[in-house]
Amino acid sequence: MASKSLLDWPRESTISTIFFSLGGLLIDLSAIPVSRFLSSPTGLSARFLTPLLSGTLLRVSNGASAIESKPLKAVALLSLFYVFGVFVLSAIMSVTAQLMGNKTGYKNKEPRLIKRHLTGLPHRMVATHEALYDIFPAYALAAALFASSVSASDRLTPAGSTALNALVLHVFLKLFVFAPAYVLDVDLVRTCSHVTALGAILNAFWDVAVA
Repeated sequence: MASKSLLDWPRESTISTIFFSLGGLLIDLSAIPVSRFLSSPTGLSARFLTPLLSGTLLRVSNGASAIESKPLKAVALLSLFYVFGVFVLSAIMSVTAQLMGNKTGYKNKEPRLIKRHLTGLPHRMVATHEALYDIFPAYALAAALFASSVSASDRLTPAGSTALNALVLHVFLKLFVFAPAYVLDVDLVRTCSHVTALGAILNAFWDVAVA
């Protein structure tokens, strides 16, 4: 029997279901100002995460590209890292989980069919992979809009800088907090990191809109 979570909700009545839906909406909305703060010039992303991206960009370009003057290259590098994490590493994790969770081993003829019978750790590994796939298009659209907003001047505006911080925050939360929490079955951390990462994407859209 699965263990209980603080976020479990009994199905008792229509009113209970409505309150559950409203509660989910409030949690999602409350994550927007949280991610806004984390993406601000004094937040976690600007202080620690974006500088890591900036340093990596300088290294791979042999000092020729700085994040302030080459934001397009910065978001391209960030996207490359995210694509590798989602479409390579998590995909490998998914097929490994299918091998672990089936007595007959991995069946390449019908790999998606095998997934439906997994439980426990193998199930969470596959679910993590699928959850990362689900959110990636939203990131991709936000990154593309960010790139189009800075392509003319190739310089970061204050709003553009915050948008980039939000994109970096999103990638960090999904790959380094959400994914491990999902695999390790730490559901509260998984949920909080997901809604905050979603809030970061919404903030990135907003910053691009007002930049």
